[in-house]
Amino acid sequence: MFDNQKQAQELNYKIIAGKVSISNVDDFLAVLKTITHKYDVTIQAMNAELIAGDEHIISAVKKAIRAVDRKRNIASDLGLEILLYAAGRRQIERALAIGVSESNLGENAKRVAIVIVDASARGEKDLDMVAEEVKREIGMMEEPVQELELEHNEDKKEKLKQFFEISEDELKAVGESKLKQLVLERVAMLDILK
Repeated sequence: MFDNQKQAQELNYKIIAGKVSISNVDDFLAVLKTITHKYDVTIQAMNAELIAGDEHIISAVKKAIRAVDRKRNIASDLGLEILLYAAGRRQIERALAIGVSESNLGENAKRVAIVIVDASARGEKDLDMVAEEVKREIGMMEEPVQELELEHNEDKKEKLKQFFEISEDELKAVGESKLKQLVLERVAMLDILK
C-alpha cells in the first residue's frame, strides 16, 4: 500500500469506500456536485461491486487525467472520464452502469467507492477534509478501502466477469487469480479503443 499512498500524494486523490442508502440518484449526485464546487475538486462515485480494488480506481484516475492533459478525452468532465476508464467503455451510457444506483435503507444499502481528485496544477488541497464532508453529507458507513479487493468474494467475481465480459476461456488461460489483472487490462484497453 505504500506505493499507492505515494501515488496518492503525487496525484492528490483520495479513495473512500462504504455503504450508503441512495433513495434518489439525482439528489445523491447533487450533494456530491455541491461539494465538488465548494472545494474545486472532482468527485466520482462508483458501484463498489464492480470495482476490482483500489488499483482499478487508481488506474482509471491516472488514465483519465492523462487523456484530459493530452486532449484525448471522450467526456468533457473529468469525473465522467474516470467513470469511462473504470468501466473500460467508450460509450457514456454503458459506462454509467458502473455508477451508483438507488437503494433502500438497512441491509440493502449500496456499497460504493468514491474517488476525490484534486487535478489542479498545485494539487495541495486537503482531501481528507473533503472526504470527511462527503461521508457526513451522504451518510456513508465507511469500510476499509481494502474491502474493495476480490479475495473471498465469489459474488463480486461473477459480477466483474459479467460486466467486463471476461470469458471462462480467458480465465482458464491466465488463472482465476488473475481476474483483477484482466479487469485492469480492460481499463487500459480504452486508450487503444479511442
